[in-house]
Amino acid sequence: MKLFRLILLLAGFAFFEQQVQAQTQPLTGIIYDSQTKQALAGVSIKSSANKLLTVSDKNGQFRIENTNDDHFLRFILIGFKPQLVDYSKKEGILNIQLDADESNLNEVRVTGFAGNRTNKETAGAVGLITNNDINRGSGLSFASALNSIPGVRMDQSTLSEARIAIRGNGVRSSYGLRNIKVYLNDIPVTEADGTTRIEALDVNSIGRAEVIKGPASSIYGAGTGGVINFQLQRSPYQEQSLEASGLAGSYGLHRLAATYRNGGDKINSYVSYGWQEYNGYREHSKDMRRFLSGNFQLFPSNKRIITLLLNRTTQYSQIPGSLTAGQVAANPLQANASNLDKQAGRYQTWTRVGLGQRYQINDQLSNSTSVFTYSYDLNHPLPYAYLRNYYQSYGGRTNFTYTPDFSVLPTKFIVGAEFNEGLTKGTQYVNNKGTEGALNGNIDYRNTLYSLFYQSETQLGLQTLLTLGVSYNSLKYNVSNYLQPTQSGIKDFKPQATPRIAISHNFSEALSLHASLSTGFSPPSSSEVKNVDGSINPTLQAEKAINYEINAKGNLLNSRLNYDLALFKMDMKGELIGQSVQQGITIYNNAGRTTHNGAELALSWQILKPEDNQGVASLRPFVALTYSDFKFKDYQILNAKNEVTATYNGNALTGISPWVISAGLDLETRLGLYGYLNYYYNDKMPLNDKNSDYNAAYQVVNAKVGYKKRLNKAFELNVYGGIDNLFNEAYSSILSLNAVGYGGAQPAYFNPSPKRNGYGGLALKYFF
Repeated sequence: MKLFRLILLLAGFAFFEQQVQAQTQPLTGIIYDSQTKQALAGVSIKSSANKLLTVSDKNGQFRIENTNDDHFLRFILIGFKPQLVDYSKKEGILNIQLDADESNLNEVRVTGFAGNRTNKETAGAVGLITNNDINRGSGLSFASALNSIPGVRMDQSTLSEARIAIRGNGVRSSYGLRNIKVYLNDIPVTEADGTTRIEALDVNSIGRAEVIKGPASSIYGAGTGGVINFQLQRSPYQEQSLEASGLAGSYGLHRLAATYRNGGDKINSYVSYGWQEYNGYREHSKDMRRFLSGNFQLFPSNKRIITLLLNRTTQYSQIPGSLTAGQVAANPLQANASNLDKQAGRYQTWTRVGLGQRYQINDQLSNSTSVFTYSYDLNHPLPYAYLRNYYQSYGGRTNFTYTPDFSVLPTKFIVGAEFNEGLTKGTQYVNNKGTEGALNGNIDYRNTLYSLFYQSETQLGLQTLLTLGVSYNSLKYNVSNYLQPTQSGIKDFKPQATPRIAISHNFSEALSLHASLSTGFSPPSSSEVKNVDGSINPTLQAEKAINYEINAKGNLLNSRLNYDLALFKMDMKGELIGQSVQQGITIYNNAGRTTHNGAELALSWQILKPEDNQGVASLRPFVALTYSDFKFKDYQILNAKNEVTATYNGNALTGISPWVISAGLDLETRLGLYGYLNYYYNDKMPLNDKNSDYNAAYQVVNAKVGYKKRLNKAFELNVYGGIDNLFNEAYSSILSLNAVGYGGAQPAYFNPSPKRNGYGGLALKYFF
């Protein structure tokens, strides 16, 4: 009996000691942006009784000596959604992850130009979209979200083909994306020769995207148009859930997906699998996708974050091809006869693996490094050939950030490098009605790119920041032609140094002014460096650009009205001019100079917010206005013998609309009902350099309504429906610019977009 009492006494003492230790042990942690992994300084940490306990330091770290007994803390930072955290679930150091608040985008921290500052503080035009922006539509395309950023345009008529342009750069691309650098979780999606294919990205798995408008070569290397930094979704902090979703719509659209989320202090896991099929609006436009995405973030210590990216996508898409104006008038649903006869399509599988680490070496020095490998196999019947390619690349990106304790002119230094090497093994056959005929091409391309960059940010005063940057870039193509060895060779481009200077001054919450001068370059892709006989053009060089820009950003009406105004002038020289010699053969020359003068305005007004305690939780109208005055300055068309066949000086730039308007209205209620309305206007634009043919202006209205509600502790329901092209507008979004009608035929410019179509979906989430 005495022994039993002694055991009870010792057990009681041990329990009391644990409780005392639990109450007296300091609470420590680090606060990050959930998407970018950047540490967040200045976060207010309050008790549930709204008492300020502490504020995170410059490295996002915090320490609380004494906590209250209710086990809840509130983390608050302007530009991010307040986070209520149950720290009784604590397992060692807390790794708090805050989500951006899209209602105040000027205060969201952005990583553009390698900074960790609010959008309002960043010198340069940076657009931001979140997963909520993508979900304003059906979730099948980035078009609606990207087109809500002034100066950015995404054209897409079928799911198999898309084109993105930033300030006119990229609009002339015949396929894929050009002049724009694209990253996914800090890993290059853009191939070493500058071409980008975004079909491998699952739209629904993207959590956020930052768009840098204008040359960003001082940090990211090649690209006169800008940079798009995509981030895969990460799981909300302290959420563990499993979600099943389904979508069905017009033209045989259906999609099923499953997503697992786990947002813990030790690991943040996001895994999604999607299956999608679409019969298409036009004949011969079926599309099938399979997506598997994994995004993992590990916190082994308070100094390290390790990220792992896994992505595999399969695509089987038919390509209907472009139509003439007469064919569109007769039957816009038909496919191009050649595409139908040759069974044109794109069938491919991508695999991407990336591993990254962010390490805080000490209070002044940190490093961020990522390595990757990326491959795809392409089976691509075209009207003029049957292509089979296999692509394999590998590379990495690293940068060091050093912030010494300068008492005068505090400065942050960034130095880094990027390397990317890709090998394409390509074969070309005669296309016999969609099957491989005789072999007529066997060419390997080994493309190597490296970039070294430097940037400094100097605080000239409390509200004034000077940014200086420069990069040094090298690019080489090694071509091996096994059928015609005389056409083998090496194209080694001249190394490019691209400086940038920017200054910003924050006058008040209502006004922050920025001015910048930046340079950029875009080399021709490996498929564009050939002469008419297939040999390498030794004289072809990269396009070059210089950009002058002024930005004004601010918050008005108690931070409810956000505005972002940009005025810019970009001069391009050595622009690549394509000359179609015959079907399937286009040659390029550095024969053009263009001027890009424009203005961009983004307005977002949060009329009602959740803290207003109204039945309407959020009411937000917004508008994005783009004006473009783009001209050919010195523009010549050369034939295969480099003879001038036409000059178009003073003409309007092909494929650019003078005015583009994107506007919308978001409504969310406390009952869970929500509605989104979007309006898009695209002015008429020239279809060819001669400015003899134009695409008519068009306007499209899309609408979506739904109900999203947490049913109980275990389940959340989201049911929705929408209509795209509400007023049944007849238009073509993606256009084949400078199309040529051979044999006296009309040029086939047009790819008709779907008329009015609808969709509906349901998602059910289970919380563990």
